[in-house]
Amino acid sequence: MSIPTVLALPYPAQGHVIPMMTFSQKLVENGCKVIFVNTEFDHKRVVSSMVEQQHSLDDESLLKLVSIPDGLGPDDDRNDQGKLCEAIPNTMPAMLEKLIEDIHLKGDSRISFIVVDLCMAWALDVGSKLGIQGAVLCPASATLFTLLYNVPLLIDHGIIHSDFGLTSTTKKTIQISPTMPEMDTSGFFWLNMGDPINGRKVLKYLVYCTQSLHLTEWWLCNTTHELEPGTLSFISKFLPIGPLLRSHDNTSVATRSMGQFWEEDLSCMSWLDQQPHRSVLYVAFGSFTLFDQNQFNELALGLDLTNRPYLWIVREDNKMEYPNEFLGSKDRNIN
Repeated sequence: MSIPTVLALPYPAQGHVIPMMTFSQKLVENGCKVIFVNTEFDHKRVVSSMVEQQHSLDDESLLKLVSIPDGLGPDDDRNDQGKLCEAIPNTMPAMLEKLIEDIHLKGDSRISFIVVDLCMAWALDVGSKLGIQGAVLCPASATLFTLLYNVPLLIDHGIIHSDFGLTSTTKKTIQISPTMPEMDTSGFFWLNMGDPINGRKVLKYLVYCTQSLHLTEWWLCNTTHELEPGTLSFISKFLPIGPLLRSHDNTSVATRSMGQFWEEDLSCMSWLDQQPHRSVLYVAFGSFTLFDQNQFNELALGLDLTNRPYLWIVREDNKMEYPNEFLGSKDRNIN
């Protein structure tokens, strides 16, 4: 009996690649072969971070890393999410289809199933065209999935405009379902991405992706019943498979590091080992979050006021100045 081959396609961002990689490794552990498709830009970053794990990339591996173009030029800024979200649908569907056809022509494997990021759900159309079933995986919460899925309903109800801005009659909070907590409309993520035009481009792309969800019965979510009981009961299609975390008990260092864009930074480990058990606050806002100076000041001073040891991850391209009152000490670690 041949080994089933699954194609995995994450959205090109670190917080999407790692959960998809973790899920892919689980598929391998359960008898599947996985072809993991990154963009060319991210593929180079992933491979370069695996300096000590190059053997994991050989042709005999059950987890194979491949790439396709994202539609942007070599000098384009991949942190410009609006530009990236405009480029992806113009380039990647055709490139993904060609990749699958080339894999089939070589005869080494035949894709039997695809698992795609919610933010790449257009790939379900590619799979359908080629006769391949698929599943969608949301690496974030089921609540975020629900919000995206219901954007057309929010427009119909006059909560947001067709251009995705809030209407003048929008209430401060809304509740998509009686089983779900209320949402602060001013906190909608696309309204808080710095440039409002950029945020709307991103949401337009994500709504485009949700239009392909009818092509699959499997809506996988990186969550648990304990974390989101109300949301999971509201949409019966959700299958909670989370949390998708790297296991530090039964996987090798090489396996744990696959999918990272940067080499693992162990410089904080000796400091962490000196702290009391379960005492350290971990603060990280990902690679896309932008702070203004006031927000940065509030976060820095707020961490000082906790009187707790903390590990604060600050972006390499951070241009904010630390406030004068910011103390820092041997119990604080900023990377």
